[in-house]
Amino acid sequence: MPDVASKDIRNVAIVGHGKSGKTSIAEACMFNTGAVSRLGKSEEGTTVSDFSPEEAKRGLSVEMSLLSTTWKNCKLNILDTPGYPDFSAEVKSALMAADSALIVVSASSGIKSGTEKVWNYANEMDLPRAFFINKIDREHGDFKNVLDELRLRFGKGVVPVQLPVGNADAFQGVVDLLAMTVRLKERDKESCIAIDEIPEYMEDAVREARELLLEGAAEINNELLEKYIEGEHIEEREVAEAVIEGIVKGKLFPVLCGSAIKNVGMHALLNDLVEYMPSPATRKVIGRDIRSDDIVERGVEDAFSAQVFKTVIDPFIGRQSFLRIFSGEMKPESTYYNATKGIEERIGGFFTLRGKEQTAAKKGAAGDILVVSKLQDTQTGDTFAPKDAPIVYDMFSPMEPMYRRAVFAAKKGDEEKVFAALSKEAEEDLGIAIKKEQETQETVICTQGELQLEILKERVLRKFSAEIILKEPRVAYRETIKKKVKAEGKHKKQSGGHGQYGHVFLELSPNPAGSGNSFEETIFGGSVPRQFIPAVEKGVQEVFAEGIFAGYPVVDVHVNLVDGSYHNVDSSEAAFKAAAAIALKRAFAEADAVLLEPIGELIVRAPEYYMGDILGQLNAKRAKILGMEAVGKDMSEVRAEAPIAALSSYATELRSLTQGRGIYSLQFIRYEEVPEKIKDKIVAESQKEN
Repeated sequence: MPDVASKDIRNVAIVGHGKSGKTSIAEACMFNTGAVSRLGKSEEGTTVSDFSPEEAKRGLSVEMSLLSTTWKNCKLNILDTPGYPDFSAEVKSALMAADSALIVVSASSGIKSGTEKVWNYANEMDLPRAFFINKIDREHGDFKNVLDELRLRFGKGVVPVQLPVGNADAFQGVVDLLAMTVRLKERDKESCIAIDEIPEYMEDAVREARELLLEGAAEINNELLEKYIEGEHIEEREVAEAVIEGIVKGKLFPVLCGSAIKNVGMHALLNDLVEYMPSPATRKVIGRDIRSDDIVERGVEDAFSAQVFKTVIDPFIGRQSFLRIFSGEMKPESTYYNATKGIEERIGGFFTLRGKEQTAAKKGAAGDILVVSKLQDTQTGDTFAPKDAPIVYDMFSPMEPMYRRAVFAAKKGDEEKVFAALSKEAEEDLGIAIKKEQETQETVICTQGELQLEILKERVLRKFSAEIILKEPRVAYRETIKKKVKAEGKHKKQSGGHGQYGHVFLELSPNPAGSGNSFEETIFGGSVPRQFIPAVEKGVQEVFAEGIFAGYPVVDVHVNLVDGSYHNVDSSEAAFKAAAAIALKRAFAEADAVLLEPIGELIVRAPEYYMGDILGQLNAKRAKILGMEAVGKDMSEVRAEAPIAALSSYATELRSLTQGRGIYSLQFIRYEEVPEKIKDKIVAESQKEN
């Protein structure tokens, strides 16, 4: 691939709801630019970007792919992204590296939850956006309805620059509303022909759509606005310049259309990506000078800086780091300073990607996206910059992964291999987190949803030959008592030689909630010798750690050693520990022992019209509703307290209930008593497991 200037690069992230046709669009772009000779299909697993076995098996993208090609002397770096909500971190990574986002919407289904999410992601990053209404050839596909929906949802800055010629099976081309020309696909051929005449039956629709375009363009440029108000003729060049300015400023969002599967409208899409979407040369990126902590800007002409926006770890080819060069130039066989970590890394060669196909690059121009192999200590989010001009760019914050499962090695002895593999996968996908739960001593893997976890299980087996077992995490229940009791424990055993003898009376009483356990002794007259009192206390601690009636730790209990007896020969520390355990079990049988469960503060945010169903679902989970309020346009937020045990699958339940539009956060706040009926079930399950 030849060297290119920054002004001739286009970095475009293709984003949108799942099954809207993003990968098919990327594939059509590769085909029409000559990068591939055959048009692959997602459902057949033959596309350039969905090359992993997990993607081919399901016919959907699960990770971001870089596809580099050329069109009209420009280098196109297309970032194909997943649409399934489990993989939102991949979408955000792509948007970090891109200079614009192409939001794909299906003509038959319109705006979905994924459409709104990617719009918000791009909006948070101040990225220019365009829409592509795909699948015009589908039955029930309706360009005008979807356009009206987009304008209603995202504002009057959404303007058409194309119109479809025909609909469903009759779809055959697009009208260019700037040039007022038509491109029609030739029958039984991959090519399109351009004609100057607008079909007569489309004249009214074209006039109406062009009026929307002119209105939007006029809002960008005062001179154009005056001409529009006065009804003067406006040149195509003037409209085009206003559209470009509006896109860069984030005020205009052009709408294109076509059918990726039928390869109709794809040449027009490629032309518009090159003509209208911004190059890196127009962009200033904000970072932080690590010497002064000042906020600074970098443009393509400034000192070198680049950021790693994705990492791939392969057991055979090693670590691959995807770099977006924001400023300056990068050369191979050089050492670069990692300003984030304060270390230097040697970079050998680098390359660009077309799916999994690598093409070596001679140098890295400002604005380009390249891949570097085998960096030792650099991770996703790290910034490279000169030591004398160090800058660090922020990394996006992925959504907190809320779907949790305990993970175990399927084969004994594979624990180290399994957890090393999981750590590498978590480094690749920022939407995954691995935690060691101190309360239950389980390793818990947290993902965005069930599909992500299912694919993770397959990947660690395929890549690292590490098989894992997944279970619901143990809930950190606690045992305690509600009333004061006194119990005796005697351990007496004789079996030849020295016997075993320990005898104690323990008085148990509830401590204030959250204050922990405590121990004292009020022995009179030496009924238990001083040297055995620590053994009694240790016995109490050990039993409390293991639990008494349900196998969960005991909390908030005060133990007083009040009396006992001993044998001059047979008494020992072990005997008194055993006696303490006997006394505790007897005491708990009489002390109104209860099971405590962790309670979390739950904040759920979703469109207002889902709130009735959400409240009903929370009530079924024994939640206490604390309040509800409006937050933003058509959104509501409900605050509640709920048992954490009832929320183990809430991530997928809420997604299903709200069609992917709901989010929530959960924070532990305290322990509360479990209702008796539920307690019996938990105790029975725990005893069975043990």
